[in-house]
Amino acid sequence: MIASYLVIGASHRTCSGSLRDRLATDEAEVPAVLERLKTLGFEQALWLSTCDRVEVQGVHPRPLEAALAVADLLTGRLGMDAADAGSLAGQLFTLTGEAAVRHVFEVASSLDSQIVGEPHVLGQLKAAHRMAVAAGMTGPELEAALQAAYAAAKRVRSETTIAEGATSIVAAAVQVARDLHGNLKRCSALLMGLGDMGTL
Repeated sequence: MIASYLVIGASHRTCSGSLRDRLATDEAEVPAVLERLKTLGFEQALWLSTCDRVEVQGVHPRPLEAALAVADLLTGRLGMDAADAGSLAGQLFTLTGEAAVRHVFEVASSLDSQIVGEPHVLGQLKAAHRMAVAAGMTGPELEAALQAAYAAAKRVRSETTIAEGATSIVAAAVQVARDLHGNLKRCSALLMGLGDMGTL
C-alpha cells in the first residue's frame, strides 16, 4: 500500500512565510478540515500545520487525483479564485509512494525543518496524529508509517548530535546577533517574524 501514500502541502522550502501563515490552521479548525478530506476520498489522513509547513499526509487509492483535490482545498482556504490558483499551485509540493513516506520520516526527525534538530515538530506531528485518530481518519498504512517515523525520530535524537546546536529559529537568531554584536544588553533591535516566532 506504500504506492497510495501521499503528502501534499506548502513548506518553507516551497513557499513564502506569508502564504504559510494564511494557510495555517488553529486546532479548532482541524476537525472540519479532516471532514472535508473524507469527502475527497481520504479514509486515512492527518492535517499538519506548523510554522514551517501546512500539509496533508495520508493514503488515497488515486494519489495524483487526491493531490489536485487537496490543492483545490488549499486554494479555497485562501479565498483564491481559479485565476489566482496557479500562483499557489507553483508553491505546493506533492510526494507519493516511497518519497512521501521518506518525507514523513524527515519531518518527524526534524531534518526538514528550517532549523534542523528543532524539537517541536515531532510534538506537532503527534498532536496532528491524535486529532486524526479522534476524527476516525487513521488506518493500518498511516499508523505503520507514523509509528516507524516516531521510532526513527527517537533514534535520530538519541544516536546523533542533531540537537546540540541551536534548535529553534529564535535561538539561531540570538546566536547570530551575539556573534555579530557581543553582549546584547547594550543593543537595540527591530524584531520581525511570523506570529509566535516574532514574539519569542
